[in-house]
Amino acid sequence: MRKISLILLPMFFLAKEQKIGFVESNRIFQEYQATATANVQFNEFVTQCRDSAASLQQAITNLKQELEAQKLLLSEEARLKKLDEIEDLTKTYNQYLQDVFGPGGKIEQKNDELMAPLLKKINEAVAKIAAQEGFSMVIDLSEGVFYANPELNITDLVINELNREYGVTIQPQEGAKKYIGILALREENSEALGLGQMSQDILYDAIAPFQQLFRIIPKTTIRTEYYNQGWNPTTNIDDIQIYRLGRKLLADYLITGKISMISRKIEYTIILKDINKETEITRKTSSVSDENRLSEALTNDLRALLNAIQKQ
Repeated sequence: MRKISLILLPMFFLAKEQKIGFVESNRIFQEYQATATANVQFNEFVTQCRDSAASLQQAITNLKQELEAQKLLLSEEARLKKLDEIEDLTKTYNQYLQDVFGPGGKIEQKNDELMAPLLKKINEAVAKIAAQEGFSMVIDLSEGVFYANPELNITDLVINELNREYGVTIQPQEGAKKYIGILALREENSEALGLGQMSQDILYDAIAPFQQLFRIIPKTTIRTEYYNQGWNPTTNIDDIQIYRLGRKLLADYLITGKISMISRKIEYTIILKDINKETEITRKTSSVSDENRLSEALTNDLRALLNAIQKQ
């Protein structure tokens, strides 16, 4: 995990007392909502790189299989040419692994690219809160400080400052947290195959920073219950079944919806339901031009749904 650089504000060394504050950088990274978006982007990039590596590896395997199948029919010249192809492609594959996954490779560069603006905003937020609260210095508790007076811990203030742009800064008491779960979106046509569960995965990544507001029902718990009911993860279940499922999961809220794709255009609707009142709170319908834009759109619409809960 990247660390927050130590924040030092102007100090007057002749002063008799210096006020020192503390932050928990691990919590800041976990609860800063921009981190979830960065994680999604990073994971998507890694997946693309792995897919490219797998394609190269499969191409090598195909060439070896062709050579084995044709070895009795090939001339010596053709056989040597095929071996050269395999060797060249193997070198390309190994170089790709080094360039992408090795030290200083594209994976590491992508992480630095995504983290740099987050670190800048975090440091600015720490500096702003420290100045407002009159601290001369802020130390990271995650570095192993033995003791810190809780009154000097400004982590919550920093997190709220960072998340101000997302509109959700309320932090209820532990006992007031509500349970929320997200169902896979119903796939409306064959072109949308796989997008229902993909959307569920995206939404779970997006809701992770809201753990200070909600108790999040694990995705595996929901999928297990679908299996127990004999439902396909993206099957069409009616409102009665949804509310019954929600009560069985002890959920206060469930997010459900539908998704379709025509050519490359994707359209979806996500719906927030109040399980206890058996009512729909709100819904968001959006469309994107391709799968690459789906994550950002779903993340933004999820925030709108969660803000609707806060306004109740």
